[in-house]
Amino acid sequence: MVQVSIKLTFADDLALGPGKVRLLELIQETGSISAAGRAMKMSYRRAWLLVDDLNRSFKSPLVVTQLGGTGGGGAELTPLGADVARRYRAIEAKLRAGSRAHLTQLENAIAR
Repeated sequence: MVQVSIKLTFADDLALGPGKVRLLELIQETGSISAAGRAMKMSYRRAWLLVDDLNRSFKSPLVVTQLGGTGGGGAELTPLGADVARRYRAIEAKLRAGSRAHLTQLENAIAR
């Protein structure tokens, strides 16, 4: 089965692709940047840098954090962050659905 993966490139060198969107989704699922990074086999620093880049690139932050302490810290998506991830997945699904015949033809042309 052929997979569809897209990378959206905006002005000012902002790129939004499957890795950043998956990181957002995992932050939403786990409530933690470090747990999301671990799930993607990346360091906390790398995950944090990606989140920081996303937060600086949009008009308002996609992820907000709470400092640790006795109650522990955490992270969550803002409504914009959830919307960005949802819209990316919607674009991906529409591309996949609209390209099904072409994808099948390309897959059938692959040497096995």
